[in-house]
Order: sequence, then C-alpha cells, then structure tokens
Amino acid sequence: MSQENVEVWRSQIEEFRRSASEVDPEAAVSTMVEIWAPEMEWDMSEAEMPDIAGVYKGIEACRQLWQNWFATWETLQFEYELVDAGDRAVMLVDLRLRGRFSGVEVPFGKHAFVARFRDGLMVHAKLHMSQSEALKAAGLRE
Repeated sequence: MSQENVEVWRSQIEEFRRSASEVDPEAAVSTMVEIWAPEMEWDMSEAEMPDIAGVYKGIEACRQLWQNWFATWETLQFEYELVDAGDRAVMLVDLRLRGRFSGVEVPFGKHAFVARFRDGLMVHAKLHMSQSEALKAAGLRE
C-alpha cells in the first residue's frame, strides 16, 4: 500500500502543478481536498510564519488554511521528491513564491511534509522546516 500512497500524492501534486503557475486559491485547494480523509489534520506548528502556524483539524479547517495561504501568493514554483515510508510518505520540497500584492519574490526554501495515509486517503500531514528531521520522523535516514 505504501507505493500506492506515494502515487496518490504524486498524482495530486502534479495536478496542482499544472494549475499553479498563477495561483487560483479555490482551484488549488479543490485539487488537494480530493485525497483528504474527512478527519484530515494538517500540523503546521513548525511554520515560521505565525499566521499559519498551528494544527488544523477537519476538511473545512484545512481548506481554510490552504485557501488563505494560496491567496497570499501569485505564483508558486517548487521542486519536490516523494519518499515512500510505509503507511507514510515524505515530500521533500524546495519552494519559491511571489507575493500576490507585493510582487516580492520569497525563497521559502527547503522543507518537508510527512503524510500518513489510510485506505488511499491522507489523514495527517506535518510540516517540518528541516528535511532531515522529516526523514527521521518518518523512520528514514537522510
């Protein structure tokens, strides 16, 4: 099941990338929600931006988190790698953003998400500002 989880996430990410050159917050979130379980939880407590730091529980809270995030940015450019970790998957990301209103380019940099899946749906994801810490949290080595 683990490789299937990676492929489910990869498919969602690639669909998101196709529509993310100019970010449409509603379209971006709609793509993400397709793979979330009803009890989805996003743990963004490590976020360095206080406006998104916290833990979001349930689809509506998670949807609001990501709609607010995407509304801030005009463009998102990122490279990623997905790593299989059993019932979890790790997304290693290098992200660059441009502010929707300021036009300022922001190198968010390298970070990672560790996601847990059940029955082909994502039930939990946690942001790690360190890729090596994310790999350790998933029981993998860097």
